[in-house]
Amino acid sequence: MADRGQMIVDQLKRYGVEYIVWLPDSETNFINAPMECDPALNIIKCCSEGEALAIVAGLHMGGKGAVVLIENNGLFDAGNALRWIADSRFPLVLLVGYISYRYMTETPEGRIWSDDYWPGVRDLTEPFIKAFDIPYHLIDSDEDTKLIGEAFEEARSRSGPVIALLTSADGYVAGT
Repeated sequence: MADRGQMIVDQLKRYGVEYIVWLPDSETNFINAPMECDPALNIIKCCSEGEALAIVAGLHMGGKGAVVLIENNGLFDAGNALRWIADSRFPLVLLVGYISYRYMTETPEGRIWSDDYWPGVRDLTEPFIKAFDIPYHLIDSDEDTKLIGEAFEEARSRSGPVIALLTSADGYVAGT
C-alpha cells in the first residue's frame, strides 16, 4: 500500500501549495510526518478552525498557495468564517478530516454512527457543507487522492471553496 499521506502532500505541491494551516487532529495523523518533513511546505499551527480559515484567506489574498487541514467537528465551529470565505468567492481547497467515517452507516436520513463512540447519532458533516453550497470530494482510498487535484481545478473554475473530506488512512478510531 502506498503512503496516502505522502500522496496527498505530492498533490498539494503539484497544485502550488506552499502553506498548510493546520490544527492537529487524530483523524488525519497519517499526513503529519510527510508534510512536516517536506522542506517545500511551511506549516502554520493554529488554535481554532475559524482562525485557520482566516489565515488561509489572508495567504490567498497575498498570492500564496495555501490550504487548511482541520477536522469536521471543528468545521462546524468555524461556520461564520466558512460563510465569509464562501461569500468572498475565494478559490480555496479545504482539507477536512472526517472523523470515524468508516464507522457510519448510510441511511435515508443520512450517515448514522454505528460504533460504540456515538451509536445512533446522525452525522451532520455533509448536510453542513451542503448548507453552504460548497462542493466536496470524499478521499477514502489511495486512489481517491487524485480527487484533490480535481478539487483545486473545481475551486479555480467556480471561484469558490471546495472541500476534500479525508478519512483516516491509519486505522484511527474516534474515542480510542
